[in-house]
Amino acid sequence: MLKKKRKVKIKLIDIILLMLIVIFIYSSYNVFMWIKSDFKLKNLEKGLYKDVVTITNNEKKANISVDFEKLKEINPDIIGWIKIDDTNINYPILQGKTDEYYLKRDIYGSYNLSGSIFVYSNVDKYFNEENTVIYGHNMKNQRMFAHLEKVYNGDLGNDIDIEIYTENGNHLYKVFSSYIQSPNVEIIQNQFSEFEKKNYIDKTIKKSKINFNKNIDYSKKMITLITCTSNSKNRIIVHAIEE
Repeated sequence: MLKKKRKVKIKLIDIILLMLIVIFIYSSYNVFMWIKSDFKLKNLEKGLYKDVVTITNNEKKANISVDFEKLKEINPDIIGWIKIDDTNINYPILQGKTDEYYLKRDIYGSYNLSGSIFVYSNVDKYFNEENTVIYGHNMKNQRMFAHLEKVYNGDLGNDIDIEIYTENGNHLYKVFSSYIQSPNVEIIQNQFSEFEKKNYIDKTIKKSKINFNKNIDYSKKMITLITCTSNSKNRIIVHAIEE
């Protein structure tokens, strides 16, 4: 009887050890993939900015010009470029054949945990929607949309510009609202009547943690930037309207 119990105990220990080994291998693989993706992203950014972005400085801020011909040679899915001063947000914007295509793909279409900054597959690529929604991961290495936390926390103050560059012209947006929201709550609306849009904007302003410097023309186009919180449980939402 004692021998049987011992055999069962040994089998239990074997199972536990096996589970621990599997967990270790899985965790190590994820860490390896994250390091590999981060290294690849750094090299990608270094080469990309050198080839396609020209920086000019004036008294107030650094401006950029983007060579979309070169970008299209890299990937025809690149539809724009987004930049927010005093952050790491300075990236191409992509539009895939499906809504989640660039969730874990870099600008070359290769697998990368960092993904890309992207819009949904069915929206106007020149940002002519009433509200164009732009997505990006909140990476622990502070890349992609991680610095939206700075917008939400007020680290950038209350007067924040978002620049969008496209082949068809450039757009300047002013942030008017930023808040955290559950992923289970419906937040996306990109078509409005005049009354609906004003009501929608006013509601988001009431939700905002920061009282942003704003002079809103409700007839102008808007953008919404979305990323996860650092614990991935909720979403950081940033709304901005065109100047």
